[in-house]
Amino acid sequence: MPTLIITEKPNVAERIAKSLGKSDKKNYKGVSYFEVGDFFVAPAVGHIFGLREKKNNGWVYPVFDIEWVPSHLISKSSDFTKKYLDSIEWLSKKCTKFINACDYDVEGEVIGYNVIKHGCGENPHSENVFRVKYSTLTKESITKAFDKIEKIDFGLADAGLSRHTLDWYWGINLSRALSNAARRIHYTTLSIGRVQGPTIRLLALRELSIRAFKPEKYWQLEMICEKERIFNAIHVKDKFSNEEDPVKIKEKCKDKAKVTDIVSKKSKQEPPFPFDLTTLQTEAYKHLKIDPRRTLEIAQILYTNALISYPRTSSQQIPEDIDCVKILKQLILQKDYVDSCTEIIDSKKTQPVKGKNDDPAHPAIHPTGELPAKLDKETKSLYDLVVRRFLAGFGSNAIRQSVTVTFDNNGEEFISKGNSTVEPGWHIHYEKYAKFEENELPLLAKNDIVDVKDLIIHAKETKPPKRYTPASIIREMEKHNLGTKATRSQIVDILFKRGYVTGKSLEVTELGLSVVDAMEKYCPDVISERLTKRIEDRMEAIQKGEMNKEEVIELGKKKLLQILKKFKENEQNIGQTLVKSILKSKQKIDAVGKCPKCQNDLTIIRLKFGNKFIGCSNYPDCSNTWPLPKDSIKKSGKCSECDYSTVSVSPKGGKSYKMCVNPDCPTKKSNGEISNPGKCPKCGSPLTVRKSRYGTQFIGCSGYPKCNHIWGLPKDEFLEAGKCEKCGYPKIKYGKVEIVSCVNTGCENSKSPERHIAVEVGKCPKCQKDLLIRKSRYGSFFIGCSGYPKCNHIWGLPKDEYEITGKCEKCGYLKITVKPKDKDIYTICVNTDCEKNKV
Repeated sequence: MPTLIITEKPNVAERIAKSLGKSDKKNYKGVSYFEVGDFFVAPAVGHIFGLREKKNNGWVYPVFDIEWVPSHLISKSSDFTKKYLDSIEWLSKKCTKFINACDYDVEGEVIGYNVIKHGCGENPHSENVFRVKYSTLTKESITKAFDKIEKIDFGLADAGLSRHTLDWYWGINLSRALSNAARRIHYTTLSIGRVQGPTIRLLALRELSIRAFKPEKYWQLEMICEKERIFNAIHVKDKFSNEEDPVKIKEKCKDKAKVTDIVSKKSKQEPPFPFDLTTLQTEAYKHLKIDPRRTLEIAQILYTNALISYPRTSSQQIPEDIDCVKILKQLILQKDYVDSCTEIIDSKKTQPVKGKNDDPAHPAIHPTGELPAKLDKETKSLYDLVVRRFLAGFGSNAIRQSVTVTFDNNGEEFISKGNSTVEPGWHIHYEKYAKFEENELPLLAKNDIVDVKDLIIHAKETKPPKRYTPASIIREMEKHNLGTKATRSQIVDILFKRGYVTGKSLEVTELGLSVVDAMEKYCPDVISERLTKRIEDRMEAIQKGEMNKEEVIELGKKKLLQILKKFKENEQNIGQTLVKSILKSKQKIDAVGKCPKCQNDLTIIRLKFGNKFIGCSNYPDCSNTWPLPKDSIKKSGKCSECDYSTVSVSPKGGKSYKMCVNPDCPTKKSNGEISNPGKCPKCGSPLTVRKSRYGTQFIGCSGYPKCNHIWGLPKDEFLEAGKCEKCGYPKIKYGKVEIVSCVNTGCENSKSPERHIAVEVGKCPKCQKDLLIRKSRYGSFFIGCSGYPKCNHIWGLPKDEYEITGKCEKCGYLKITVKPKDKDIYTICVNTDCEKNKV
């Protein structure tokens, strides 16, 4: 019977195909699949189906009308999944039997269920649909799994489908409600969900306790001793609330101390149990500095390469039917583990210790014993951690010794504590990951006298609670039953992306705190651990067959509607609470200066559809705003004329420019004033002196943009010089030689101030038209023909300061005296071909 086997990933498909027999690798539209006799093994790439609204009615809520559709229709980022779906649909037409061979967990069950139902068009309840279960991808494990093909576990499938549905309901509706509340005042996109909410609350409670913490000063008195080697002891009182007491004790103490008591205690440390996912993530972060999300990614790679067992497990136990001795005999072929494996095999131990947690689907994480190919540094280090944890579970108890010695120094007691490993036991197998404090004291006996080398008073302060790390918050989430072993690291990642937390030690931002604050006040159920736990309990009840999927979804929907109703009622209040923190959270990135009205920070505010403005972070108490262009902008530095920031503006299809955000900045004011520029010759509206975005000055019509009439003005400072006798418009005086020109560029008295400086230079040697002193677009001066562009004759002028000093005796053109900085003054003719310049 032609059978289609669905796997979760392409490399798993290949491994299963090779385990089942001689396989032929084939290709359909760029996707590889495998034929093994009557079997077709085809890969998915994770979820190739997802949930979306049936009808997109915009950013509204509540919405519950959803459907499963191909992932590539939901997001462009999932376009790559289409070819895998096409391959499965094509192969399904050849087959009459279907096997879900995806990972045996909730997500794997949902992936296979949806592929069979929506991709293959087969009812998962059909007698032609089956399931295989495995925990490692070794050939032995796979063949055993296919020897025991089962029907689909609909409890697991329904629990997964319910979780996806409720997570979609809660995530989309609550996120839209939250964003809508904020958008009443400020455009932004926020998110929250049934697991996200309680998680950020846990982090916020720790953050608030840190902020509320008030350090208290205390003092410690340390005695530095010597007996064969240097060691220390602390005064028995430990912490003194005032400095005078340790000072008095120090003055009292002598240079000798006597041992009055020695208490030695040995304790055993039992071997650690094999990893579950949370413990693996915690240890990887502690020893390898790999964050939990990345740990899961690497563990998945190791699993799909058959090097370790399935990582998404809650179990801390390896069952008896797994041949651990066989694994040890395979690991012994890897030189790093020869000594440990040899010792364990010789000890006749067949199983590692067991932890208290069990998982009916999968054993604890353990190596398979297969030889790894070349691994990158990060992957190899995680593999080594898994192997050594497995080996440590076979070790004997480690023995640690603690020693407490009491000293008397002139009636004052001091305590010295030492810790050391007496028998390493399982530490040998765990090696560098078994890190314990080793502080061995010298060999002392009662009544021994030791030398006191120094007495030191230490001024200290009490410390606030530590912030959570990505690893410790996942452990806390597990403790509170928030999320699943597979999704917890994803939730933490989302909190980073939304700007709710920052840093390696998770510091909750103003935005994250305000989300929690708003929910506490108006919708506490959103961040309720109890509500989330109740939903998780119902998922487990579905899995056990104690509740049905429809009942649980309806209960979740009903509760969500109650919450959304409260949201609607308090939308304005929630919005104001959020916007204050949004503005504060932007201060570090988008702060541009102090508000002139209230002295709080001004920030760049981005609205919907790309609109932007400068707003006060003290909104709504302060509503001061300044305009900004609609074009793309980013902060670019400090203004040279005022204390505010400049922004770089990049118009579409235009030249980029910089501007100060301060509308009253001197850089935005003209370098001269004209009391009455007159009426526009085009439309009759008043003319005004203005400055462009690029810093150029001009006279423009006040009727802009309907009328775009302009006359150029010089970049230099200018003064009003009366009315023009020809046209009646104002005249201005500017430049080194005090040029007087009419602002009307069409007037006979106009010297075209920005480009043409009317000084009698002489006639062009090419065409006999007048030569003019001109200024290029780059700011440099030159002599150019007034007949340009027909005549392009030019002579250069020096960049240094100069003045016109008469006519050249040789050729009759202008003569200039140049005054360079730090050099001698000299005189030249502007005619570069003049004999005077050749002397």
